[in-house]
Amino acid sequence: MQGVRDQGHRALWGDDPDEIMLEFLDSGFKTVIVSCRSDVMGKEFIGRYLDKKLIKDLKNKGICPCGEKGEFHTLVVDGPIFKKRLEIIDSQVIKKESFRTHWFMDIRNYCAVDKN
Repeated sequence: MQGVRDQGHRALWGDDPDEIMLEFLDSGFKTVIVSCRSDVMGKEFIGRYLDKKLIKDLKNKGICPCGEKGEFHTLVVDGPIFKKRLEIIDSQVIKKESFRTHWFMDIRNYCAVDKN
């Protein structure tokens, strides 16, 4: 699977979402949930980092761990291709209503940190 995708021959469509997320984690990426639909997820999911426990919690709620139906969105804060990692220093959870009601992480302060 990995080698085929690297060669640009195939998209992720049709691949197992659990495998995709585990490959993402195993590759050294770090991501945090920054928004989620309030009708399917509580505000306690905001600020949670993607890990195996979160994947399990999402699956227990019937949510695709890739957020394929727009249940949540993430921000990648670190990874092997980045020279620096993003550190969120101050944030607060807010609720916004529009087409759907969402919880959002309002990032008030952050910094980029060298990964030496």
